[in-house]
Amino acid sequence: MGSRAKQRNGLGAPFISERRGERGTTILIVAAGMISMLAMLALAIDVVSLYVAEGDAQRTADAAALAGAKVFVSSGFTSGQLGDPTSGTAQGLVCNGSTGLADLQAQAVANPNLIAGAPATSVTTSCIFATNNPQITVTVQRTGLPTLFARIWGARTIGVTRRAKAEAYNPSGQSVPIQVHSVKPWLIPNCDPAHTTPTNPNCGGAAYLFDPATNYGIANPITGGVASFTRVTFPGNKPPSNPPAVAAGPPPQFPYYAANIPIYPPSPYCPSTNAVSCSKVGGGGSQGNYRDNIACSGTFQFTSGQQIGPGQSITVDIPPGLAQATREGTDCLIHADNFGPSLLGQDNIISSAVGAPVTIAGGYNNPNSALRTATSISRSDSVVTVPVYDGAILSLNLCQSTTCDQTAQIVGFLQLGIQYVDNSGTLNAVILNAAGVNPANSGNPVRGGGVSPIPVRLIQ
Repeated sequence: MGSRAKQRNGLGAPFISERRGERGTTILIVAAGMISMLAMLALAIDVVSLYVAEGDAQRTADAAALAGAKVFVSSGFTSGQLGDPTSGTAQGLVCNGSTGLADLQAQAVANPNLIAGAPATSVTTSCIFATNNPQITVTVQRTGLPTLFARIWGARTIGVTRRAKAEAYNPSGQSVPIQVHSVKPWLIPNCDPAHTTPTNPNCGGAAYLFDPATNYGIANPITGGVASFTRVTFPGNKPPSNPPAVAAGPPPQFPYYAANIPIYPPSPYCPSTNAVSCSKVGGGGSQGNYRDNIACSGTFQFTSGQQIGPGQSITVDIPPGLAQATREGTDCLIHADNFGPSLLGQDNIISSAVGAPVTIAGGYNNPNSALRTATSISRSDSVVTVPVYDGAILSLNLCQSTTCDQTAQIVGFLQLGIQYVDNSGTLNAVILNAAGVNPANSGNPVRGGGVSPIPVRLIQ
């Protein structure tokens, strides 16, 4: 037995040594495998992070390009090679790579969007007007993205760059009149009290809202700005030497005339009169049409070049009772329990500055119960369209008497987000959009159907 033990001991020493060598080799293989796995994991993290960042950057560029292209529509640039506005000055106002209306809107949309958890490092824009459909290209860059695997080669950070191109697509290839429905009965003169150039000689030193020299393109950045709209009051005819008052503010003060707009069949859609602020809607009276045209979705179709004044379909409304009718109609429209600057059930239209994005928070009286606590909604009854008029008369006065022959014509529209109405009928609102229309345009009008008749689309 002793010899067998010795034999086992003699055979076992090399065997044990071999097993120990295998264990050492296994440890090396496992260590190498773990290093490879960690490297692959780091590479996977880098790839996923880059993929997510590229997706964020592309979505940001897409949204910014569409927002910039929308400015072409509101500025009248919807037929790049045809007619005005073709001057370099007018085009530079809309897009010059930094301070144009389309540039600012694209930047305002891009900057709040996060790319891999942080804002874009840079947002650049460029425009092309030499095509039938004006185009804007937005380039979004995000640098300083941390890496794991790429550090092996000294790349501690990487960056992503994405581009998007959008255009205002005008299938007609020409400027055509636009027809707008559900327009509120407030006539605003073509005066911009917040600016002084290009000066409208009929506005007492204020600028044009829509400049005739650029085919009634928007003259200055105004969207996103808060403004007040004060009703022009007058007993009897208003002499041309006494123009509607404008004031630079802040907020800038726009005048408006109350308009008498006919109500044609079909009957306009009106909110329920069960609401606290809608009890007078549909009740008739001397200002019944005026009140109902504010609170309800009117059926009259406004067209570019629409004539306003005595003998026309649209005339200036007259007192008494306009202030009360303005309050009643507006409170019903925006679902506010009462007039005044407080939030009394209406949606909250929020804007920090001209050119800044506008958000709308649902009010507790919003007809859609799901939106009453929402902090960002895309539709609100507080958003309305109002006409802008111009004329050859000094001071842009309108008058209500049949003995007065002063007339004017529609040259554009403002889209407003009404915040509230006060006791005198003054409206506080955010200017959401502005679109000028050349009154000389001819042909069959394009109807928006609740949306822009000139769509915008991504093309790259």
